[in-house]
Amino acid sequence: MNTKRLLQIGGVINLLLVAFHLSFWKMFNWGQSLACLSPDDRAVMQVLNIHMAYTLTIFAIVSFVFPGELSATKLGRVISLAIAGFWILRGVNQLVFWGLSLAGSWIILVICLAVAALYLIPATRKSALGN
Repeated sequence: MNTKRLLQIGGVINLLLVAFHLSFWKMFNWGQSLACLSPDDRAVMQVLNIHMAYTLTIFAIVSFVFPGELSATKLGRVISLAIAGFWILRGVNQLVFWGLSLAGSWIILVICLAVAALYLIPATRKSALGN
């Protein structure tokens, strides 16, 4: 599969995860479930979630608009590696904070590592490194 297609798939997955994150308020009933937190902790949870959605949106936009640059330029490869690193770290955090005993943890871990691979492959392909 060509690198452009891999990055486009990554962009689609990132957009799906934006929608997922924006649904947290309703899905997890945050109006009620976060009420037990201090106002500062409640704000931190919500601000971080908004910024996560923003970051994933940027990942998707870059993937759709600049797929060639992500695999063919030094800056693009660094950005692609950074996105892959983000997803690898997210997978590690899944293990550290939820473990694999939680229902769905394996699925989340596999998704994180698969998305990381979608960005690692274009960034490290031999043809990309020749530029």
